[in-house]
Amino acid sequence: MKVFISHKNTDSLQAFLILRELERNGVKAYLDVLDDNIINDGKELTDHIKKQLNSCTDIIVLISEETKASWWVPFEIGMSAQIDMPTVSFLKENVELPSYLSYWPRLKSLEDISKYVTTRKRIEKIIMERYQSYELSSLRKIEVPMFYNELKRELR
Repeated sequence: MKVFISHKNTDSLQAFLILRELERNGVKAYLDVLDDNIINDGKELTDHIKKQLNSCTDIIVLISEETKASWWVPFEIGMSAQIDMPTVSFLKENVELPSYLSYWPRLKSLEDISKYVTTRKRIEKIIMERYQSYELSSLRKIEVPMFYNELKRELR
């Protein structure tokens, strides 16, 4: 499991706190502000972000009022949605979500990260035990909705 942390650069401190909490829970993560290979220009940057996103299994989208002004966060969400990547929102503050983000589970505190990790690993284990012979694309169609339902239940 490796998590891509999508965020607006003004929320980098909160994104770093999410990274630290993921690491405390034994999960690797990608955070662009810690990437020395970031190229600040056009197609090369786009290709780099796509490569990093494709090296991850999950995405956490950090949502704040500032996210509305981001070009990259919607791009990263779109890329992850194309491959049914497990997606969760982390609400930095009480912000109204657009309808396309309201389907995904919402983390509201750093303590919710451990619920996320525990649930994700548990569902992954169940899927691997029950559906060993399925292709990855078929597995995702089973695994991701199961994960969302379980995590939403855990977060109540």
